[in-house]
Amino acid sequence: MFLLTNEKLMWGSVVAAFILSIVFYPFLPSEMPIHYDAANSPDLTVNKLAGSVMLPILMLVFAWAQKVNWQFVIVVYILLICHIVILCLAV
Repeated sequence: MFLLTNEKLMWGSVVAAFILSIVFYPFLPSEMPIHYDAANSPDLTVNKLAGSVMLPILMLVFAWAQKVNWQFVIVVYILLICHIVILCLAV
């Protein structure tokens, strides 16, 4: 549990999410799928700027909010995993 609540690791994951967004940005389609239906086809798309920075900004908000409740740290890591999956599916 100590490793999860380590502030350097948490802020490093936020920075890693922004770096991933910058690296993947040229390869993303102009409309990025962010939600899939039961048939595994995209049913919700956003432009690539919003799709590439939406989750890192949420991670930033929850990283600051971890001072209020330490459980927000777990949300930061879950959002990092979701961000990686969405970027990989979009490319």
